[in-house]
Amino acid sequence: MKKELLKYVSVFFITLAVLFIFRVASEFIDKDAMRKNMLSSADKMCENTIGVELMKGVPASQLDRYADSIWLNIAWNSDGSDPLSSAMWSSYFQYRNPYDENGVNFDLYEAVNTDPEKNHEYLRYWHGPVSLIRFFHLFTDVGGMYTINAVLICLLYAGLIILMWRKGLIKEAICYIISMLMVGVFFVPFCLEYVYNFYIVGIVSVLTVIWGTKGKYKRLFTVFLITGMATNFFDFLTTEILTLLIPLLLLLAIRSRKDEKDEKPTPLGMAVKSTILWGIGYCGMWIMKWVVAAIALGMNTIPYVTGHISQRIGTSSVSTGNPIKALIANLITILPVSIGDMWAVFTLIALIVFICFIIVYKKKNIKKEYLILYGIIALIPYIRYMIMNDHSTVCFEFTYRSQMATVLAIGFITLEMVCERKQLNANDKKR
Repeated sequence: MKKELLKYVSVFFITLAVLFIFRVASEFIDKDAMRKNMLSSADKMCENTIGVELMKGVPASQLDRYADSIWLNIAWNSDGSDPLSSAMWSSYFQYRNPYDENGVNFDLYEAVNTDPEKNHEYLRYWHGPVSLIRFFHLFTDVGGMYTINAVLICLLYAGLIILMWRKGLIKEAICYIISMLMVGVFFVPFCLEYVYNFYIVGIVSVLTVIWGTKGKYKRLFTVFLITGMATNFFDFLTTEILTLLIPLLLLLAIRSRKDEKDEKPTPLGMAVKSTILWGIGYCGMWIMKWVVAAIALGMNTIPYVTGHISQRIGTSSVSTGNPIKALIANLITILPVSIGDMWAVFTLIALIVFICFIIVYKKKNIKKEYLILYGIIALIPYIRYMIMNDHSTVCFEFTYRSQMATVLAIGFITLEMVCERKQLNANDKKR
């Protein structure tokens, strides 16, 4: 027990050190080396409003240019002369009302073209992607980053589906594809704000399939700890819960196919341990942001913490959301419901037919423990919406993607209830 605890503590601080060094090191990239591509990025961001719909009239296709412009602004205003302070404050230039139709985009344009003094801080997050933005702007602009994301996301998830097929997880792979389509994964690469969680989900899903089919659960528990930390570092609040729920669903689906009835850990134990380690990584990384900031900046950071928590859960005077509003906004944005009224009707009919299908073709031997776990996981995104109701209301156009876990969980529930699936054998594990 002590040895295992020491391992997790060591992994936590090693990961913290690597990510922290990565964040600070990018501050030394020369501004002039990025200038040409930053100018091009600023021009492109001003071509559209802060909320762009790739499919007109479909909220699910909306991109958050607001966040992308701020990240570019932070990346441009990073300062190698005081890298530690600069990385902690993550300051940028703001002049206009940020919620004006194109306010943050024009602020970015002015920042890059006239180099005004930065005047607005964004202390509360690690802003890990800023380091990547600075690096990529040495040789491309934001349009090039979108293209690179599209190629890499396609390759990553195509590789995952092929891997699942080779491991005998064909029906699970079909469920995975459906869950991605219903949350508009094809829109994800074209917004810097929420693409990084999908990188994390894809990479951890690959590791889950590789090690889960071989029964190497201890490795995966360590991965869940690192995943929580990476999620907090790269994307604190958008679809953060997906980096836990999607790999966990895959792990449970693989575990349900094993021959060994008494294999340890139990499905419940596996779910609890993975969740705890992910939570420690995620919350611990956020706490360390404030600890490092307090030490580096020599100030009390507690007021920043309490103020932002109050706003996001809807108890602040500036909050605009509530639990019911948040639930409805996210539910009606999932595809294909958000395409139009007729699609909403067709979706409802399909859901009724689906439920009837499960009732008619329900098999006799059902593993109820897995059904309960899948059902709990399916509900977690909605619990998240109600707790973080202000954020889930204001940013529904990307928080709705957390329902990918719900769709995948429903798919796995269906497989458990109606499909007699071949168990993974020793040969499957060695592939």
